[in-house]
Amino acid sequence: MIKLGWAAAAAVAILSASVARAETRMFSYDPISPDAKRLTGAGVTILFNQGLLGGGKPIKVLATGVPAEARLKDGRQKDLGPGGLSAMDGVDTDVMLYEVDASAAQGKIYVRAFCPGSTRLWLSFSTIVVRRDLRIQAFGDDPKAAGKARLCGTLDFSYRGEWRLPKGRAPNPMEDWTDNPQHPDTSN
Repeated sequence: MIKLGWAAAAAVAILSASVARAETRMFSYDPISPDAKRLTGAGVTILFNQGLLGGGKPIKVLATGVPAEARLKDGRQKDLGPGGLSAMDGVDTDVMLYEVDASAAQGKIYVRAFCPGSTRLWLSFSTIVVRRDLRIQAFGDDPKAAGKARLCGTLDFSYRGEWRLPKGRAPNPMEDWTDNPQHPDTSN
């Protein structure tokens, strides 16, 4: 049996409380950069888990204007090639990295749209916080250089608002949200 001191026990209790209090939220963003306008049209909506300590962990990227979603899984920098993000020119390095699950939902569509010719897609996210703009950078495996990823686009978005989630369930991107009384909440 492991014995914990009072400080270690308190740290475990705090971590357990923050995990238990993680909240699922959903923010919408309008495109402002040319890549964001070209690749997303009406913008994106990010479904994410937010803990007590601030920034959120994205779960899904939803197209705001059409029913399409990309489910995310943790990304590994080593999959981008030697040196990961820090070895690439013109990319943000202090970001969260996720890979689009090409086998789930419309993942393959996102891969083809964001990085034509690639079979894998990674998205890096700036910090997801209420009323803060968002930057997403898209990376795809480079068909011309095996084992190395390439930057496919830098997508800048302005914060639009927060959606109220249905009680007890995640939103269904295949439903028309425009006629739903749970419209984006911009009063926060």
